[in-house]
Amino acid sequence: MPRLQMMVGLAVGQLRRLRRQTVLVLIISIALLAALLIPGGLYMSYRDKISQAIAGSVLPGELIVTSSTPLPDGAIAEAAGAAPGACVLAQASGQVVLYAGAVSSQSVTGYFVRADGACAQPTPALAFGPADVAADAAASGRGSAEVMGVNGIRVPVENNLPAIAEATSVRLGTAALAREVLGDGYTLVSLSGLDAKAAADRLAESGATVRTRADYVDELTSQQISNVSFVGVIAIIFAAVLVCGLAAALVFSLVLLAMSLRPQFDILRRIGVPTREIQAVKAIQAFVMLIGAAIVGTALALLADALVPTDQILLGTFTVDGVAIDAWTWLGAVLAVAVLLGGAWFLGDVISGPRRTENAGAARRFALVRRAALLVLAVGSIALGIWSTTAERFGFTGIVVGYCLVLLGLFVLAAPALRVFAPFSEIGGTRGVLLPWFGLGSVGRVRTQAAVAVSCIGFTATLVAIISVFATSTDTSINRQIDANVGAQLVVEPKTGFVISAADVGALRGVPGASGVVAVAPQNGVDVSGHAGNGVAIDGPVGGGALRLSMVAGTATVDREHAMISTAAAAKLGVAVGDSIQVQGSPVQVAGIYDIAPTLGDFVVSADPATAAGFQYLLVRTEDPAALGAVTTVAAGLPNLVARSIADYGVKQKAESKIIIEALTQLSTVVGIGLLLALGVVLGVLTGGRTKEWSTLRQIGFSRGLVLRSVGVEGAVVAAVGVVAGLGVGSAFGYAVCKYLSWVGITDVVLDPVTSVVAGAGLIAVGLIVYLLACSSTLRQVR
Repeated sequence: MPRLQMMVGLAVGQLRRLRRQTVLVLIISIALLAALLIPGGLYMSYRDKISQAIAGSVLPGELIVTSSTPLPDGAIAEAAGAAPGACVLAQASGQVVLYAGAVSSQSVTGYFVRADGACAQPTPALAFGPADVAADAAASGRGSAEVMGVNGIRVPVENNLPAIAEATSVRLGTAALAREVLGDGYTLVSLSGLDAKAAADRLAESGATVRTRADYVDELTSQQISNVSFVGVIAIIFAAVLVCGLAAALVFSLVLLAMSLRPQFDILRRIGVPTREIQAVKAIQAFVMLIGAAIVGTALALLADALVPTDQILLGTFTVDGVAIDAWTWLGAVLAVAVLLGGAWFLGDVISGPRRTENAGAARRFALVRRAALLVLAVGSIALGIWSTTAERFGFTGIVVGYCLVLLGLFVLAAPALRVFAPFSEIGGTRGVLLPWFGLGSVGRVRTQAAVAVSCIGFTATLVAIISVFATSTDTSINRQIDANVGAQLVVEPKTGFVISAADVGALRGVPGASGVVAVAPQNGVDVSGHAGNGVAIDGPVGGGALRLSMVAGTATVDREHAMISTAAAAKLGVAVGDSIQVQGSPVQVAGIYDIAPTLGDFVVSADPATAAGFQYLLVRTEDPAALGAVTTVAAGLPNLVARSIADYGVKQKAESKIIIEALTQLSTVVGIGLLLALGVVLGVLTGGRTKEWSTLRQIGFSRGLVLRSVGVEGAVVAAVGVVAGLGVGSAFGYAVCKYLSWVGITDVVLDPVTSVVAGAGLIAVGLIVYLLACSSTLRQVR
């Protein structure tokens, strides 16, 4: 025990001697643990929220049977008859709209539950939402409302909810009504009771899949989470970037701290302390820092949980009830930090160990080989990153990987590139007086420190540039899309789960004077002569005014034999007017080439309304105000559709893009703060090694203020280099991201120079402040 107390005292005493560096390492360790726990806890809370919602909409029971094709009534009755002790609940469901006159609900879930066998609760109510409407077939043929399924069939019903627009689900009262609205068969069966397994086996013979209810809910939850939105993908990437940045800063700082402690361990070895005890002292030091990080990091996560209110919507997309940290999440995060702490701690001791004695020639050759290898690594990483970004087949993943590779290559090149400032060391010396411009040469002398600072500031600048390009490009593209549709006075869209049928199009075209009705079906990711393309299939007059085209060559003609393509598609395919191309395997002749139009994409082909699966929106243009009012009235009478003026449509589009832009801004702010924190910690540990340099300047008569001004020049150069490089790289990758997202309507890639200059100036100022704060804390210790 005394021996253990001695080792603990020695371990803590060594850390106290370097308490400034130790505190900085603890800060970055706490930040890393919080960056692991808080996003992990938010994810678990989001998952729990989805799981609760799904569990409320799944029938009660022990086993759940699902089928890709609806199970007929006979199969349900047969299974119930073969297992008399089982409660068999069969559910039919689908999207429906409830309406009465011009008032209609949103697209909501319509469902019917059939009960067979030993069921204590024959028709359980499901939790699809707070307003579950009970609808029964109208006895007289004319009910208080009507319900419409995706098959287009409308059925009069009696309902129990006066405020139809507030309905969140519709519970159909009879099997006949369900068959008429939802179609034949059941897609989900819940089983419970003594013979539940026998009933499940009988249904499985029909090709159905059997799971426990818990497994089924968990599977649905995973499926919904896996359908990550664009905001979700960006959030995952930014969280990974933050964690990786903090982890790299922790490893770097720990290695430097371990190297600083190496001389003290060498003294212990020389006085005969066994190696095993020295290793134990190191382990105790790592354990002490881990305990401190775990306590404070966990406290921060719990504080975040207390601050996040119930039903909080994050990034405009994800609903959470707090930061739900379970035991496995906490253990995984602490274990990850422990591995980094222990590995980096002992790595620093190995790096700072005694070097082998080498002759001067061998040392020079080794240095040359190392420089050449680093140069090859850097150039290769940048080249591979550019290739990954520009290769279409890799998609968004290729852009992300390419971004990381380019940043890695630039980081490796940073230190050698900063050698260009070394000749400026003499500028500061004039008649024995050190001028502040001496700091310009210091950048070349302390290349390691400067390279780390340039990389951190540059990385933050790349994020700012990407968001700037994305935000301005999205806004410009939406405005252009609205301008492209400005010929249309009305935009008609289907509700969720529905499409615009040929009958709907015919109803709108039947209005006298409404000749300019164009139905549009987007065609994304289709094969166009061996290339992936995004375009539209239309039914209606191209020249009716609803679509405004700027033709470059040929004519605006679209029919079964003719199509139009954009200038970008023509250049990619190498075709001209009159040439033949393949669109989804069907040959068509290029009748015209139009300037890039966000509404149309790469191509425009004809849609056969008799065979089309449905249209996604309609553009309506008429010169007759009375006809426009009549079209609006007819559209309001089609409960599966929503009609908006072109002005309201533009507001809707801008509101959707605003959510993405605000989410990107919030994520970048959090990541930027984290990276600047990492920069401050790393610089704080690095500058501890410059005490001797600054002490020498002070001893030969230079004031602390003059030395600090020199450091300020050094920091300004570092911040400027990092920001300029980061804005350049970020703008390039922002361009790549926007080009990739052309399929969602981003067709104009715009770089706003004013935003870039303002952002660059702000980043330089912030980087300089962080640099000065980190250096001044060390400078204050110099006498």
